[in-house]
Amino acid sequence: MTANLGTIRYGRNDDTLLFHVQGRGVMAHGVPLRQVAEQMLDAGVRHIVFDLRDCTHLDSTFIGTLWTLRRMTEARGLPVPVLVAPSLPCVKNLQEMASEEGFTLGQETALPPEPVWTLLNTDGVDPIAFRRNAIEAHENLAALEGPERAKMEAVVRCLQGNPPPTT
Repeated sequence: MTANLGTIRYGRNDDTLLFHVQGRGVMAHGVPLRQVAEQMLDAGVRHIVFDLRDCTHLDSTFIGTLWTLRRMTEARGLPVPVLVAPSLPCVKNLQEMASEEGFTLGQETALPPEPVWTLLNTDGVDPIAFRRNAIEAHENLAALEGPERAKMEAVVRCLQGNPPPTT
């Protein structure tokens, strides 16, 4: 599983939190990503930007976590996160999850000046927080009108330990 992890760096530039995703954005990034975003929002960040030009894949949990961050920013009266220069595979992943219209898409020119980077640490994540994030991420996706909705509802049931409905 570690071989499939991408690298995520983050940094703050004034009131903007910038994440740079290289390689795969996957479920293992979810909890640390949320924790960093929550800390930075509490510290006065008003904008969250994801640089996706070097990203090769976004899994459903990662996309659902983006929706969690969107809800967090909206609850604080802040702009929704910006996804800058998403690669073609990322655009495809977002479209599959009916998510491309849920975020502001920006060009590379929308990137703020590069901050001092910190590597997102995925070690030592609490298993309960990991499971809770996976469930919430998929609940976010199951709430969207899209072709994967039924699959996301089934994933939520599975993660919650509920059997599928009988027909």
